[in-house]
Amino acid sequence: MTTTDSTLRTRLKRDLAARHARLDTLFSRFDLTTRPGLMGFLSAHRTAFAAIRPAPGGLIEPALLTRMIEAIDADLATLGAVVPPPLPPLQLTQPEAQDYVLLGSRLGSQLLRRRWAAATDPVLQDAGRYLTLPPLTGQWRRFCDGAEALGGSGTGPDAIIAEAGALFDLFVTAGHAACKPPCLSPEWTT
Repeated sequence: MTTTDSTLRTRLKRDLAARHARLDTLFSRFDLTTRPGLMGFLSAHRTAFAAIRPAPGGLIEPALLTRMIEAIDADLATLGAVVPPPLPPLQLTQPEAQDYVLLGSRLGSQLLRRRWAAATDPVLQDAGRYLTLPPLTGQWRRFCDGAEALGGSGTGPDAIIAEAGALFDLFVTAGHAACKPPCLSPEWTT
């Protein structure tokens, strides 16, 4: 008999819900229709991506991280921003953890892309290489199918949950470092 907590996918969603919500709340604070807000958002992502040392295997490969970093660097250059200082590297060992967080972030970026698209500043519109990267829905679907097929208990899933949590924490750290008051959305400054 199977329970609702029997798969890795169920555990990832349940066990990481608070961390995921904290990250979503933080990144929702960036006003992507302003230069400081978009620079902060991009700087946070660049800092986090650059710290990640991917695990072998999985659906996210170093080439994808390189493409995302290059797109962000080009956007930051368009905005006249400098590359932010690095965070300590985070060596990953669980490909499922990186796939869950990074493929999920590509989907989340598609929602944020709509906010950015509302910007009227032409320089901001020219700084959309990262936000217009493909959402990788096919890879996300493959990840979800695989995580649905894996059991949710034991040391393997526990290690995946722990490492995915560390990735969420990495993005929160990078987001806090990049989010200064001029980057905040108006609803967060009142």
